[in-house]
Amino acid sequence: MMRVVMTIGLLAVAGLAAAQPPPTLLKAARIAKAANFPGAVEIEPEPTSELSKGFGKPVWAIGITSADGAFGHAAVLVVGHGSFLTPAMTEGLSRAAAQPQQTADAIRTDLEGQQQRATLATDRTRFGEQLAELAIITAHGPITRRMSLPHKGVGYATALGFSAGGATFSAVLPSPDGLWEVLVVTGNSLEGEGRKPNAKSAAYEKAMQE
Repeated sequence: MMRVVMTIGLLAVAGLAAAQPPPTLLKAARIAKAANFPGAVEIEPEPTSELSKGFGKPVWAIGITSADGAFGHAAVLVVGHGSFLTPAMTEGLSRAAAQPQQTADAIRTDLEGQQQRATLATDRTRFGEQLAELAIITAHGPITRRMSLPHKGVGYATALGFSAGGATFSAVLPSPDGLWEVLVVTGNSLEGEGRKPNAKSAAYEKAMQE
């Protein structure tokens, strides 16, 4: 999933040259091709009220899905510069990208501690599932990745956190003019149980695991 959010983010940020970038800058066919998805994807506007609680105040937001459920779900948001990449957030992401092993160890230690302190069996199971998800993510690479952009900007792709549905992944990239930030968010917790693995594309399924 990390590769998918990075791919969509790079496509989106390339179009952020306008003073008021429109949602139409993202084309469904280009997204499907870049993600090695063998079918068609659909792009629809999404309400920004809920998304703004975690990602800053979006100028607009869209959702990307496919009719057969195989693509899953990705949300793309455009927010003002500094809405998400605050100085503190940038420092944290930069440190996590530079120290991948320490970052993974700290998260693992925290989850193990919560699991040990949990009094309910359901909570212990939940933390165990999150530890298993962490192991899968780190087996494919670091939790946070620094992205050097063509316009010499720096973006990041990261696992934002865990929920009952699994990890949530995001890529955040600044626009070339420094006015906007693109966020791409996806994950099991957003897709729900509807995503159906695509038997026609091993490349896409591999990207969904990385």
